[in-house]
Amino acid sequence: MLEKIMDVTNTICGLPLTIFIICAGIYFSYCVGFFQLTHIKKLWGLTFGKLFKKIKKGENLKEDPSYKTIATVLGGTIGAGNVAGVAAAIAVGGPGALFWMWVIALFSMATKMVEVMLATKHQQKDKNGNRYGGAMYYIKTIGGKVAKVLAVIYTITLLIYVLCDSGFVQINTIATSLQDTFGIALWPIAVVVGILSLFVIAGGLKRVSYTLEKLVPFMYATYIILALIVIFANIANLPAALALVVKYAFTPASAVGGFAGSTVATAISKGAARGIFANEAGLGTSTTVHATTTNDPVTQGLWGMIEVAVVSFMVCTISGLLVMTTGAWSAVSEGGAPMILYAFETLYGQVGKYIVCFVLVTFCYSTYIGFFYEYITALGYFANEKWKNILKWTYAIPAVVAVFLSIDVVWDLLCDTAVGLIVIPNVVALFLLRKEIKKTFAEGKKKLA
Repeated sequence: MLEKIMDVTNTICGLPLTIFIICAGIYFSYCVGFFQLTHIKKLWGLTFGKLFKKIKKGENLKEDPSYKTIATVLGGTIGAGNVAGVAAAIAVGGPGALFWMWVIALFSMATKMVEVMLATKHQQKDKNGNRYGGAMYYIKTIGGKVAKVLAVIYTITLLIYVLCDSGFVQINTIATSLQDTFGIALWPIAVVVGILSLFVIAGGLKRVSYTLEKLVPFMYATYIILALIVIFANIANLPAALALVVKYAFTPASAVGGFAGSTVATAISKGAARGIFANEAGLGTSTTVHATTTNDPVTQGLWGMIEVAVVSFMVCTISGLLVMTTGAWSAVSEGGAPMILYAFETLYGQVGKYIVCFVLVTFCYSTYIGFFYEYITALGYFANEKWKNILKWTYAIPAVVAVFLSIDVVWDLLCDTAVGLIVIPNVVALFLLRKEIKKTFAEGKKKLA
């Protein structure tokens, strides 16, 4: 029964969803004048470029609201999907899966921009003047009963997605990584995870932001540097690896070593599915964080573009090239973390398993606590302040249960199904708001320095 459900899920959330997302990305790219291609220099200058100017002037970077926002967003976005998920996609879809991740990312930058732009424009304020918002609030502005129903559907799917991704995928990865590396039994991990969950929930959103501001730069730099060292150690294999990525994006990949072979359709669907899961463009999830900023909608939308670029073109690409240049993609029959482990061990030996464990645990924990923003926002849409404060404690329950679940069920059933459910209502709403998107972008573009 479970296999049949998974087959249906893979069909619906495979090629059809890929085509849907790519078409949406192309259309929204048109709405913003393909800004991600035509204004690359300005895109950088108005986002990270400004932050680097603050560093040169000696200003406190961590007091900048843009830094706090992007640190929180990246903390929630960079997780198991950017490391083990990329390797898993290549294990099933072949090297061509990485190419289709790039395609998805290129056009999804525009999708992310417009959803962040609308969320910032339609942000709400509580009685204390604190900003909050998300996709459900701009969906509601469409008007009529359809909009209200669509907003409710989106919010429910957001809750499902958050619990599946953060509560199951990320925590399950933490548990399996610690067990495989140190031989720790699952029940002590469940206890520790439960305590850490309660710690985050008790501290609220301020504790989430503070933790991610400290954790994200360190974990990100550690992984990038150590992975790049491995890639440069195998630099002679890089041209051939890139050639395979392009070749097998358009032709079936034959079986080699531990790789069983794949079709072009599989490469597209797996690359796209993991690409969407990695950068979350079209899901509207990170809008709950972006909506708390004081920036104008278009400027904040540019930060949304940068978010996709960092996640997909940097972290995911490095993960993909890591398993390609070291030969892990064909040497290891089991995808995901084992491939990453093999790649690190080619250079670091036994230390490699500790590196992989550190990367997966920190990436996954940052995603888990980062998604608390989405969970609280979704609860707040249905419940008043009193009930929201009561229900928020349920965030810890799936995390404890996830420790004991099968990884196949977590990734294929829970994760991919949740992605499919949440994308559709959000992208449909964005299309219905296309006139507002074009108008808001046109007005905001004039103000860009």
